[in-house]
Amino acid sequence: MDQQEQMRCYFCGGEVVARQITHFRQTPQGTAEFRGVPCEVCLVCGEKYFSPETVRRMEELSTMPAHEYVQLPAYDYV
Repeated sequence: MDQQEQMRCYFCGGEVVARQITHFRQTPQGTAEFRGVPCEVCLVCGEKYFSPETVRRMEELSTMPAHEYVQLPAYDYV
């Protein structure tokens, strides 16, 4: 992708680059962790952009048994 085709962030106008991230998403079973998710991330504000295929894959995975279960720490802000 050349400079003229470079994706810019919809919210802040920052540069957006391809990354693989860990993403947390609400599923019918509760909060799920998805590792190695391809997305575009704004280097300025951190906004994430997922392709339709990536969203469909996460939805598909959330209907299957997880290969691992982890405990997450919980905090009360007040």
